[in-house]
Amino acid sequence: MAETARFEQVTLAAIAVLHLGVGLTHTYGHAAADVPIPAVQQAYIAIVVTLMPLAAVWLAFRRNVRLGAALFAASMYASFVFGYLLHFVIDTPDLHSNVVGDSAGVFFHTALSLALIEFVGFAIGLVAAVRRIR
Repeated sequence: MAETARFEQVTLAAIAVLHLGVGLTHTYGHAAADVPIPAVQQAYIAIVVTLMPLAAVWLAFRRNVRLGAALFAASMYASFVFGYLLHFVIDTPDLHSNVVGDSAGVFFHTALSLALIEFVGFAIGLVAAVRRIR
């Protein structure tokens, strides 16, 4: 059982680090493509997209793997929905097809990468949280 918990902790941490790195690169894509991020979205990104997954990993390592995995799944789900809607559905300056110029490729590929990482992070966090219940 301890090996499973350690694997889950390390997996959540690896996804969180990858997510953070791609998120920082996407932030660069926003700046390079001159796509502004409104203040309310900046707050959401700082708290839900950036800090919550890191807090969830800390919780999984220090306190409770199940609770940490559940918080991780929730943060990845909330991040996925937010990013998916803004980058691929709603017609805003954030919509990937509205971004033009030399930085459009970085913007699109990092937005797509974030969506994939967040979806996988949600699924793995959910499985880890549910598995820990049994």
